[in-house]
Amino acid sequence: MKNETAAEPKERAGKKGGSPGGFVRVLCVLFILLLIVCAAVLIYASYTKTHYKIVTYEETSPKVSGSLRIAVISDIHNREYGEGNEKLISDLRTLKPDLILFPGDMVVREEDDYGAVLHLIAVSSEIAPCYGVLGNHESERIYYKNDADLQGKFKEAGLRILRNASEKIRVGEDTVQLIGVEGTAWGFEEYGGRKFMEETEIDPSAYSVLMAHIPILFDTQLSDYPFDLGIAGHVHGGIVRLPFLGALYSHEEGFFPKFGGGKAILRGGQTLIVSGGLGDSKLFPPRINNTPELTVIDVNR
Repeated sequence: MKNETAAEPKERAGKKGGSPGGFVRVLCVLFILLLIVCAAVLIYASYTKTHYKIVTYEETSPKVSGSLRIAVISDIHNREYGEGNEKLISDLRTLKPDLILFPGDMVVREEDDYGAVLHLIAVSSEIAPCYGVLGNHESERIYYKNDADLQGKFKEAGLRILRNASEKIRVGEDTVQLIGVEGTAWGFEEYGGRKFMEETEIDPSAYSVLMAHIPILFDTQLSDYPFDLGIAGHVHGGIVRLPFLGALYSHEEGFFPKFGGGKAILRGGQTLIVSGGLGDSKLFPPRINNTPELTVIDVNR
């Protein structure tokens, strides 16, 4: 009886203090879950370097008598999908776009060899006319890396870069006015964007497409101009996309950006398409829940 009585306080003390072994088990479970999440992120990040999706937006316009298909190759950052970008080129041939637009960041600013994207442009220009604007990576290579030949190489490959420039082209029986504007979120006037837009006549009878690399420019600087369709990239779909909430972050807007990817209607009534892009700038973090995209815009199809 004495032994039994003496044991009772010890049992009560053990129950009162909790089991150290239970706490260790909880830590082990949490650690395993963390490893699973990390492994899933790494697997998905690897997947996004070799796979993309085709995202199609449908628009209507009385200025297009037939139909118009625009393929948008944004923020590819010299990436290849298959040897020589054979997968991407095959999809472009199947899609048969009337125009192929490159709204910036074709290269990576730290990489001197961007032959992959030059090859992609050269083949793409055999499929449809190719136009584009400079992204921040191209601008930084030109101004800070002294890559004076960059724009010339693009032109030689078949890409017409619109640097505060406008050009009208015929697509079937319709006129399309392509407008390319430069600038940063904090330097629109400095790069000549304001002066160019004030002096540019946007043809009201043409279907006008305005390209600017950084999407926030459309909200803060461009929405008062009478274009029909805006196209941008830059934000890589927000890099991380959360279920139901969308893009997590952009450098210009911070957390939960309004223009983190997809379709938006500007205050002037214009449509803005922000492509999620086909690559990344090789910086952390990787894309999460955010598969790269080849953007297709169909007008009256």
